[in-house]
Amino acid sequence: MYSIYLAGYISGKKLNECLKWRKDLRLHYKALDWPIIWLDPLNGETFKDIDTEGLKCSIPGKSLVHRDYASVCQANLLVVNLDTFGEIRPLTGTIYELAWAWEQHKPVIIITTERNYKEHPFIKDTASVIVSSLEELIEKRYINYFYKGTVNAKY
Repeated sequence: MYSIYLAGYISGKKLNECLKWRKDLRLHYKALDWPIIWLDPLNGETFKDIDTEGLKCSIPGKSLVHRDYASVCQANLLVVNLDTFGEIRPLTGTIYELAWAWEQHKPVIIITTERNYKEHPFIKDTASVIVSSLEELIEKRYINYFYKGTVNAKY
């Protein structure tokens, strides 16, 4: 089965925003009835006790890193949202996930409006494609391209 890892900012202060884009993307593809496994660091119950900084929860940090690495390894594709929703804390974990994906030659779709990210060689050369919004990602059907090209070719 095809799996997609949803990487992006995590903060207790912005938890609703951190969850919304992930839920919206999953709901879009659920409506299409595609058999996709969504790998998401915010799956489960641990997101309920994330501190406001997004740096601590009830799970030890090393466990989070190891679980997220395993998820990136399992994924066929990464969708990476670089929006920090107005927060200034850097996307350290997300940048690690990009590096892991690059190391494993995984396709990566990046969502960002930030010029610094769009033009930074480490971001643009890691990305298979960069879009400015979730809506653009859905409209341009980039997930469809990767999914159908590796799972369900039709002629």
